[in-house]
Amino acid sequence: MPKAKSVRTLNIRLLRKGRKPENAFSPSFVPGEPRALQQRSWDGIDGASLYIGQVYSNPPGWAEFIEQGSADLPADMLTSGAGAVIFVPVKDRFAAICFGHAHIALNDDAFERQFGLKVTLNTVPRDKLRTLDLATPDAVTFQKRVQASKDSDVQAFGVDVIRDLARVAGGTPKNSAFARFVAGKDALSITCTVEPGDLQAKCAEVINAYGKVDYRKEFAWVDNMRLVLEKDTIADLDAKLFAAITDLLVGKNSDLHMAPPEIVNYVEGNQLHYNGFGSHGVNFHSLSIQDYIAELERCGFAGDMAELKEKHRIKAKGDGEDEFAEKWRVYDCFVFETSLGAGADEQHYVLFAGDWYCVEKKFKKIIEDFYNDIEKVTIIGATTCKNERDLIADIEATRVDLLKLDQQKINPAGVRYANLEPCDFFSKDKQFIHLKDGNSSGSISHLWSQGVVSAEAFVSDADFRKKLRKTVKDLGGGFEAGLPKAGEKVVRDDFKVVYGIMRQPYADGTLGLPFFSKVSLQTAASRIEQFGIPVALELIQKPASDKAAEKEAEE
Repeated sequence: MPKAKSVRTLNIRLLRKGRKPENAFSPSFVPGEPRALQQRSWDGIDGASLYIGQVYSNPPGWAEFIEQGSADLPADMLTSGAGAVIFVPVKDRFAAICFGHAHIALNDDAFERQFGLKVTLNTVPRDKLRTLDLATPDAVTFQKRVQASKDSDVQAFGVDVIRDLARVAGGTPKNSAFARFVAGKDALSITCTVEPGDLQAKCAEVINAYGKVDYRKEFAWVDNMRLVLEKDTIADLDAKLFAAITDLLVGKNSDLHMAPPEIVNYVEGNQLHYNGFGSHGVNFHSLSIQDYIAELERCGFAGDMAELKEKHRIKAKGDGEDEFAEKWRVYDCFVFETSLGAGADEQHYVLFAGDWYCVEKKFKKIIEDFYNDIEKVTIIGATTCKNERDLIADIEATRVDLLKLDQQKINPAGVRYANLEPCDFFSKDKQFIHLKDGNSSGSISHLWSQGVVSAEAFVSDADFRKKLRKTVKDLGGGFEAGLPKAGEKVVRDDFKVVYGIMRQPYADGTLGLPFFSKVSLQTAASRIEQFGIPVALELIQKPASDKAAEKEAEE
């Protein structure tokens, strides 16, 4: 009776096209270096090779602390980790099967990104998922891991198919002969029956699964956006970014702009400095690509992208603070869209909060089409106010057709919407107007959420509507006539949610939103429209940057 094959869990990666095993290691582990793993042959597979050895061997990090209480310690205490990697040829590619701590010795940039994820989603049905890691990129990127106690449908994992990135997936394959369980991100963890002599056949199965596009039937959203990690691609994209900076330096237009990479309590009374290239404390009051370019010109900056990325910083201090403190890298504040390739090979990319994202062309078109189709209104119009607080005060003083509800908090029944601000202004035309200074994409995303919560409370909570009407009546002006009385039916399409975003113009004078703000807007607007309430958008032009305003005045 033949011996049953063993069930093993293998960790498999795939070298990028054109890469060879000797190019797969990080600099200190490449063949010929002191820390290089020893190369051995691998019997039974032509062209296969084994690299094996001690990946690290160091004194334990806690030894110094222990020595303070007991000096007479063994001299040979080491923490160590061995590793091995078998490179298996499959047609014109190489699969790398890793053991132990071999991953430490590898150069991640030499391997295919999302290899393990794609294999998993091509082989696991949507109702056989066990674990899913998601990330929602925004001014603050949220990451979450959802694990099920048994195989479950993707819908149970709470995926937002518009906004979420799939990072890791795991589940039970449809074909049990292929594997009992698979999970992966860049590397694939596969639990299957396999012996050493089966490795090439199993790697061929895995690579064949990677090349399929079956996942697009049930997991098409994973192609919407992908975090770019390949160093050579990032270098090409950074070159495009630097070209845009160079264009601005010589007076050409560019869509490059700046926004804080995180949600901040951003008040224009704060002072900012652009540092790291010989500048000497010129004060600015908001992030602006025009101001940054003006500082580069003033200081005669002649460096390259590497210098800019490494050394250029933004320092800030708020009202009442004595010292400027480092806030962000300049690079982390760039918001930029570009593409690489041409024709069918063209790929779109977005730089946001210091990371590049590859955006699938069809998805980008869906987002842009939705944004273009949203009703654009002019209620506030261009303003000379520099920030949100000044704008709200100006509207309250000059617009009798708009009722200020900013800072008016309403507690509906229960606790779900406790201390909810219904909007910033309510109009005689039954518009709930939400305003935000759009210098930060984070604050914009927060605004979308405010509109959703307010709209949901209005249509679903009678107690909220009753208290809202009383608040509006007490403020005077007869605006309560536009709100339903207690017991009256809400005619939802009589109302409208209007998002008003203060934005500085781009270099060419146009107004717009960052791509990821458009993505989160689509999610919010779609939700509000499900309540039966229309949504509109107003981009409110605010004064240009300090230097741009000075230049315009000079002209």
